[in-house]
Amino acid sequence: MIGRAILAGMHSVSEPFLPSFILQFLLPAPDRPQRTPVAIRAEGELPEYAQIWIWDMLYARQLYAMAEGPLAAELRETLEIWAVNMSSKVFQPRDHVRSKGHLQLSDDLEWVVDADAEQVAQSVRVEVEGRGGAGDLPRIRVSPDILPNETRFWLVLALAQYFIDENDLFARELPIHVLAFRKYHADIHRPDTPEAAEEAPFYAIQKALEYFQSAGHAR
Repeated sequence: MIGRAILAGMHSVSEPFLPSFILQFLLPAPDRPQRTPVAIRAEGELPEYAQIWIWDMLYARQLYAMAEGPLAAELRETLEIWAVNMSSKVFQPRDHVRSKGHLQLSDDLEWVVDADAEQVAQSVRVEVEGRGGAGDLPRIRVSPDILPNETRFWLVLALAQYFIDENDLFARELPIHVLAFRKYHADIHRPDTPEAAEEAPFYAIQKALEYFQSAGHAR
């Protein structure tokens, strides 16, 4: 059911664009060397309910590409600590949660509105490919496909933060998905396996669906 809904949204995208997101990673300012400045631009339209699936795929594939190095572990830890903290706030009013700063994934992520081309260190495109066979879920393509692990780390966080800032539904669902990923990686396949790269997003979608259905019955 989820897959059909997402596909319906993908097929409604107007020509000539499939949805894509261009992220530009800039050189840090000399007085803020620990900050990671990022500019992001969306091309085409992605239905809000499809954003979580796109991010799930990105997260799974970047963890696989990063292997079990220190940055992969740091990425998982960053998201999982945030998700544990946020899991008790899922049903709190978004404005209240946002005003407390709980929706900020990293203090070192800095949005840039107008990127200076001379300051761009790396540009990455995340493109949604939604035209497969009947019943196929949309996929993503990241280019270039060879990236430093540090770029992969910030790519995952930056796209998540962008969706959080744009969509309260994504912000509510993300912590449950992250915790589902943690369970999958602990109980089924490690994040650096091809099985996890392919299966973990489906697992996260299913576990989140079960969680919100159960919570809905309990409320």
